[in-house]
Amino acid sequence: MSNSFFEWANELFSREKIFEKPEALKGIRVLDVSQVLIGPETASLLADFGAEVIKIEPPGMGELLRSVDLWSRFWRNNSVGVMWVQRNKYFFGLNLKHPKGKAIFYELVKRSDVIVENYVPGVMERLEISYKHLSEINPRLIYISISGFGQWGERWNWPSWDAAGQAASGASAVSGYEGRIPMKLPYYPGDMLGGAAAFMAVVAALYHREKTGEGQYIDVTQAENLARHLSFIWSYVSMKGEDWKRTGNKDVSMVANAFKSKDGKIVTISAISSEHFEGLCKAMGKEELFEKYSDLVSRLKPEAREEIDNEIKGWVENQEADKIIELSAEYGFSAGIARNSMEVYEDEHLRERGTVWMYNDPVFGDMVHAGNPIKLSETPARVKWTVHPVGYHNRYILKSILGFTDEEIRELEEEKVIGYWVDFFGRTPPPEFDPQKDPLFRW
Repeated sequence: MSNSFFEWANELFSREKIFEKPEALKGIRVLDVSQVLIGPETASLLADFGAEVIKIEPPGMGELLRSVDLWSRFWRNNSVGVMWVQRNKYFFGLNLKHPKGKAIFYELVKRSDVIVENYVPGVMERLEISYKHLSEINPRLIYISISGFGQWGERWNWPSWDAAGQAASGASAVSGYEGRIPMKLPYYPGDMLGGAAAFMAVVAALYHREKTGEGQYIDVTQAENLARHLSFIWSYVSMKGEDWKRTGNKDVSMVANAFKSKDGKIVTISAISSEHFEGLCKAMGKEELFEKYSDLVSRLKPEAREEIDNEIKGWVENQEADKIIELSAEYGFSAGIARNSMEVYEDEHLRERGTVWMYNDPVFGDMVHAGNPIKLSETPARVKWTVHPVGYHNRYILKSILGFTDEEIRELEEEKVIGYWVDFFGRTPPPEFDPQKDPLFRW
């Protein structure tokens, strides 16, 4: 294949031109009334593509995740965890329990397109800011509620964090090795995958509204989304009438496993088709192994898999990992080296593509985030800034969107309708940053 296509694609998706291009969701206003991970990530994905996202949280301490960080060691007075899922947002410290705070919120609802919330079902109803209430104010509103188990059904009031969602969905039970305790998937896939699903649901609802003018209510659950990712396991259980067994690194649908190379690296080897398996056997110099197991059914039998895995294991143990990758490209099977987080972080390929996103934040200076993996040629996603302290954009929101005067804003501050951050870890600006020098803060 000519290199001209790849040169064309590289130019089309050039990261240097991202900020010259329009944003797909520009003009869409989102009120983010969520906290911790799954809701904030949903709103951040919308913000990545240009939606104006207003993060609404209680004055003072703000949302819960501001108190959570790796080993409770905060970086420059802030939580690294909250930085990632609060990208590109405006931060509004608003007391929704105060009558005037609720009235301000209602005015914002009239001027907004989407609301994202992930509180325990029933909380928004008690506060009179549920979809039932707000759809009367704005019939075009798209309102998404994200929870562990849904807005109705017998489990609606079950508390859920990511680990509970993994357990309830069946994801934990099929993760790990047979005979050992089930494994919790690392980090928070229930939140991250759930956020991605919720983002897609909002975009679909926006498209529906574009055609019909109708808003709608969306219910996304952590556990059901994880269950969806278990794929054909449910078909197996239904047809066989038995539980799925944990298989570790093996794949029961193809020749696939992980092995240690001569230089001590973990290498994954996969061959799904007979063509791929033949290429693997040729690379190993084991053509007779392909002749013996040339069809998929024969090579997936337990005794065959054991023989094949042993042959691959012996071969990988005598090869450098990089050499195996070269052979995979030459012979057409799949191979990958299990890299650690530092290797991924330093990967020039990922940096060039913006998957490892290096940028200068207006508050924190040089920063790195996981960039958006979805690449759009004409309306690309981007990271512009990270988290700001509670209430940082109060004046900007009240004056530019709602038309409040300086005097009216002072009254709201005195009445504790709106507020700012407190001097507490996870809440304050970096020590060297002075908000009073920022025109956006003083708006």
